[in-house]
Amino acid sequence: MSKNIFFILAAAVVAVTVRESSAVTNEATFIIDSVNADLGNTWRATDTNVIPGDGKNFEQLMGVLPRNGNAYRFAPIKTNTEGDSNEALPENFDARERWPECSSLLSSIKDQSNCGSCWAVSAASVFSDRLCIATGGAVARNLSAEQLNTCCYRCGHGCDGGSPEAAWYFFMRHGIVTGGEYQSGEGCQPYSIYPCGKGRNTCIDDDPDTPECTIKTCTNSNYTKDYRADLHYVDTVYSLKSEEDIMTDIYKYGPVQAAFYVYTDFMYYKTGVYSYTRGQMEGGHAIKILGWGVDNGTKYWLCANSWSRSWGENGLFRILRGNDECHIEDRVLAGMPHVPKRNN
Repeated sequence: MSKNIFFILAAAVVAVTVRESSAVTNEATFIIDSVNADLGNTWRATDTNVIPGDGKNFEQLMGVLPRNGNAYRFAPIKTNTEGDSNEALPENFDARERWPECSSLLSSIKDQSNCGSCWAVSAASVFSDRLCIATGGAVARNLSAEQLNTCCYRCGHGCDGGSPEAAWYFFMRHGIVTGGEYQSGEGCQPYSIYPCGKGRNTCIDDDPDTPECTIKTCTNSNYTKDYRADLHYVDTVYSLKSEEDIMTDIYKYGPVQAAFYVYTDFMYYKTGVYSYTRGQMEGGHAIKILGWGVDNGTKYWLCANSWSRSWGENGLFRILRGNDECHIEDRVLAGMPHVPKRNN
């Protein structure tokens, strides 16, 4: 190839990259300005969010695979008993306030980095919360999103997406060990994907492969507890369908996992009660629902995202409740932890 042709091709690549970057910037500016100019909106947008990845390939973060034929076999629909349903529910509820003995877990904001592991990160987080609550704070440990993301082959494809229902089925059948955040040194198998993205550390790999599964051993050499003794299980797994059933389950047992469709405008969410305004669908995303409330007459779910504390309301967001906004009430699930007879 001649030098002239090489330089022409290189210039063309640069031009395309600049155009793509400009298009993303223009779309972001249009969405943010449109959202903030509409006084009827219940939320506000910003361009200062830290977003994992390059800030353009949003689909990379959307790791929820479509529901398949095993979904309701793995997580059958649960209908609360009459006694549960009749229990008075408060207008505002925050799991962090109800169970202060588990505040370190309930208040934690995870960071999936530029890997589509939201399905694993949120499932492990909810299970951690519920195990702590079920044991009265005796077992307050982060469970390993790393192990779930890398070893649950039936769940899907790790960083390229997985099934929340299969994740909870994995907890029931195989159990899960402990594991904290990247370089936390916490637990048996801590998260191994470097936290990076727009507005912070440059990503080492723009499209990271799913790390290798480590079978029956801990990746943290400083963790001394036996692998098998470190496994935690759930006894039951279920899906929730109605607003009241979701609220009742959170109120009694702790946070739940939910999957919903993300549109481009959500990426720029800063504060308020989100509802879709504009932008294309980026994909399915899984998060944790911590509670609910009412803001100036607008009902909302209180949710924890997994894009670090530099996104949204310090890592949290609120989304319209009661009308299945972006299908957030259509795919909600959880499980009941197996409580050991003796807690270490």
